[in-house]
Amino acid sequence: MTFRLDFNAIDVKPENSRFALVFHNLSEKNIEKWQLTFSVSRYVYPESVSHGNFRQIGSLCIFETGEPLNANEHLYLEFTHRTKPFSLHDEGIGDACLLVTTEDGITAYPVETPPINLGVPTPERVPLSLPEPKAINLIPQPKALVETSGQFAIMDDCAIAVRSDEAKLAAQWLSEEMSSHVRKDITVKQEGQIQFVVDKQLKGERYRLSVKPTGIVISATEASGFTHGVSTLLQLLPVQATHRHYFAYAIPCVEIEDHPRFGYRGMMLDCARHFHPVRRIKDLINQLARFKFNHFHWHLTDDEGWRIQIDAYPELTEIGAWRGPFEAIEPQYTTLSKIHGGFYTKDDIREVIAYAERRGITVVPEIDIPGHCRAAIKSLPQLLVEDADKSIYASIQNFNDNVLNPGLKGTYTFLETVLKEVSDLFPAPYVHIGADEVPEGVWINSPACQALMKTHGYKDFKDLQGHILRHCEDFLSTKGKQMFGWEEVVFGDKVSKDTVIFSWISDQSGLDCIQNGYNVVLQPGQATYLDMVQYYSADEPGTDWAAKVPLEAAYHYEPLGNSKVTAEEFSKVKGIQCALWCEATNTQSRFEYMLFPRLLAVAEVCWSAKEQRDWADFQARLSGQLQYLDRLGINYRR
Repeated sequence: MTFRLDFNAIDVKPENSRFALVFHNLSEKNIEKWQLTFSVSRYVYPESVSHGNFRQIGSLCIFETGEPLNANEHLYLEFTHRTKPFSLHDEGIGDACLLVTTEDGITAYPVETPPINLGVPTPERVPLSLPEPKAINLIPQPKALVETSGQFAIMDDCAIAVRSDEAKLAAQWLSEEMSSHVRKDITVKQEGQIQFVVDKQLKGERYRLSVKPTGIVISATEASGFTHGVSTLLQLLPVQATHRHYFAYAIPCVEIEDHPRFGYRGMMLDCARHFHPVRRIKDLINQLARFKFNHFHWHLTDDEGWRIQIDAYPELTEIGAWRGPFEAIEPQYTTLSKIHGGFYTKDDIREVIAYAERRGITVVPEIDIPGHCRAAIKSLPQLLVEDADKSIYASIQNFNDNVLNPGLKGTYTFLETVLKEVSDLFPAPYVHIGADEVPEGVWINSPACQALMKTHGYKDFKDLQGHILRHCEDFLSTKGKQMFGWEEVVFGDKVSKDTVIFSWISDQSGLDCIQNGYNVVLQPGQATYLDMVQYYSADEPGTDWAAKVPLEAAYHYEPLGNSKVTAEEFSKVKGIQCALWCEATNTQSRFEYMLFPRLLAVAEVCWSAKEQRDWADFQARLSGQLQYLDRLGINYRR
């Protein structure tokens, strides 16, 4: 059977625009008992629906009339969205599914969903336009670069010499990447033309790279410095082979001394909204290392999925890792007519950690609490649900049952069990605890929470959030872990100043935390969220609730640039992180499109000093880097 669902804006207003749905039965069969499900990213006022029975769970909308829909007929309904006017086709229906009940059971049928009719004109798509590449196209821009005469030819006997334990992982990465690139074995030996040398004057992440016709020397003291030297050397490799008789690849001679502006340079990937396979994650980590990021923040849990194996609670992955029309967790966003999900076994995670370690990347796990916990709560209701709790709330993602209860003993049993296994599995010295978007109204009518407030003399329900987060911080400290969290982690004023704040709402919220004594990593959605659209065309993939983030806007982000800060305050900015949230990113092609080339712009913001950054020069260097992305077949935005 064939069905189509048209979505049209019919009354565009600054707020609360009116929309129409037209559902077509294009088949030759009447459907008697049916339920239409479709996904939208915004809240629908249920009282605004023109007729029928309607409810919304997250992005999933469920509509039925109780009346049959005959062959080749259609159904029309209207409703009002709580939103500003749509400007993107991606803001329309993500997917749709028709559930038809017969005497044989319930069958899920996919429904065609054409792009939304926005009801307003939108700009045309503007392709990326870049100048010709430079001779040397390094990103991020190094601190000091001198081009010298000559080149180092990669001959058949080329080898890598390592005598320092600190350089072994970097040398292994160089061997893997160079061998793959030039299509010959470049092995690690005691002697070789490419040498790793310890230089005690190059502290921390500092490195020196010297390329001469006779050989290459990467100097550093610590493993991170050697890794950055390798990432620079890999970028100096020509993208394509030449046709010289004796050698196919030659590296230009240079002298480079370099070090980063910020110590924390991160990328967060959301694997909860849509599951990303291990191979995709490893490919991303390889690119992060190439462009000198040093932290991969792994968002492993959320309302829509639990992605990490926890031995004590197999239900978390047996139930919480899957969603679909016939699962305990309803479908969301895409694939409404079939199951979606997956999880990472502990062996998968160890594989990713080891792969990242060879590239100088620290893997930071995130277990998002106390909000964004619907998958966990659905998996373990016997532990995490208080039947007597009659609190009424709705999260920003339209869930009314996604927050852990601080008054339940089971909540702390769950948290300590999960955090112990996470701490044992991940060698990173920190764990991210989330703590964002706990909605108003939660816990108000929970007897357990009211009793907890009375016991501790709490006056505000935000005190309960602080209570549960302080418990997590104290527990993590017994495991030798520092706690990370979004800026809402300070709500209730209970966590210590040892907690590092990741400010996503704005730079100002980060500055507020700095002025309250916290160290911060800046991750403002207006500049670093790579799920935001890259241009103003309606056809551009992504969303724009924070901002539209073209390549130039990402490049021109200056941390706290619009604020008056003292040197002491700025010293508490420990780094910058970008993020790819994946409500709508469910394919390899879209994954690459949203990341590239903006990831390279963020890399330069993280690494290079403000006075070194130049937009015109970056565009030329990016032009050269895109040749490398072309070689890999990466679907970057063109």
